[in-house]
Amino acid sequence: METTAFLRGMGAGAVAGAAIGAVVAAKRGSMRTGVGRAMQKAGAAMDSALFDVQHRMR
Repeated sequence: METTAFLRGMGAGAVAGAAIGAVVAAKRGSMRTGVGRAMQKAGAAMDSALFDVQHRMR
């Protein structure tokens, strides 16, 4: 699997997740903290994955 394809897939997934999170947060005000935590965890996972990819490319 190419690294570029992997990174594009991660980016597309992040954008889709953020869009879904925004829609859910807009419909349910009480869900905002849960969605925020989920988005924070997803961001941390993406940072970790990107670090791993960069480390393996060296």
